[in-house]
Amino acid sequence: MRRASLESLDIVERLQIGISLLLQLAILIVVFGALLKQQWQIAVTGSVALALTFAPSAIERQFKVQLPIEFTLTACAFLYASFGLGEVRDFYVKFWWWDLMLHSFSALVMGLIGFLLIYVFYMTHRIRMAPIYVATISFGFAVTFGTLWEIFEFLMDWFFGFNMQKSGLVDTMTDLAVNIVGSVVAASIGYAYVKSGDSLIADRLIRHFVARNPTLFTREKR
Repeated sequence: MRRASLESLDIVERLQIGISLLLQLAILIVVFGALLKQQWQIAVTGSVALALTFAPSAIERQFKVQLPIEFTLTACAFLYASFGLGEVRDFYVKFWWWDLMLHSFSALVMGLIGFLLIYVFYMTHRIRMAPIYVATISFGFAVTFGTLWEIFEFLMDWFFGFNMQKSGLVDTMTDLAVNIVGSVVAASIGYAYVKSGDSLIADRLIRHFVARNPTLFTREKR
């Protein structure tokens, strides 16, 4: 029974990796087409989006951990939705809520990544802190990434005359506001899990995270 579940997990992971690669390929094709047509804004934003799809791998190398494969798939899907659908297919214009949804979702994901990273130190007793501080670090991790993205949009508009901020200040402040909302949700999920172990989303991520990084939790087992 256990062997069958492991085999099904391998199939699911391979499927997720395959979908991620297809999404990366789709972004690459759009970037290549934009370069041929000299559509520089699409080419630049697409290149940044493509580079960010490798962010989970960069985090893994930097912190020497193995993130659940769901994060790679989520990153690719989010960036394709943001660039391929939002910018190229004009979803930002067709659906007023598209940008707000993506910013909220990205903040939630980044907050959960921040929670997983601090969870390693918390559960192996390398640091001791109340659950509220674990949640605060997760919150800060997500807000920082959201703020850096808004600065990036401003710089692209300022130096290259792009229109990434759309309505300018209103767009930036709205994005920051929904980024905070997503960060609060992620922090709340992390807090609930550390406090009582009662969180459906966090429980699934933690089980996958521990399974992929057994050596990180040896101190906890001792």
